Amino acid sequence: MKETLSGLFSQEISKLVVPKEQVVTVYPDWSLERALQVLTRRGYTSVPVIDGEERVEGVISKTHILDLMLTSLDSQFTKLSQYQVREAMDQNHSGILANSVFSFAFDVLINRPYIPIIDMENRFAGILTRKVLMEKVTEHYQQEFLENMNTQSDHSDMSDS
Repeated sequence: MKETLSGLFSQEISKLVVPKEQVVTVYPDWSLERALQVLTRRGYTSVPVIDGEERVEGVISKTHILDLMLTSLDSQFTKLSQYQVREAMDQNHSGILANSVFSFAFDVLINRPYIPIIDMENRFAGILTRKVLMEKVTEHYQQEFLENMNTQSDHSDMSDS
């Protein structure tokens, strides 16, 4: 059965979420040195910051750490151990609910690689990536294209008879 684009954009995102057990996170009281080690060793540019009650406090990235270094630390990596993640993190990434609709998530993810996903108790549930959303949109258009090609082929077969 063909899914319309409006049907796709009105679906809940819950099935597309990467579960928290598969997501690297850091804590707000960690040193920036420790957070940078995690980011570097795991190959991520940013990760969610989660408190002890599993609530999303924000996101920390290599860029946030470098920005703090340039403004406060005189570009000295040795001073990173003196600062905590909470001092450099972006707090504007509190997350969206797992039952949010695709269109809302799409709007939020336009300028972000991912967004933290929270449950109804505001606890971290996982992340939704822009890549996953774009793959769903691409999949929709590929399916639509193939169906249009089949329809055109069927019509040309009928006109040949």
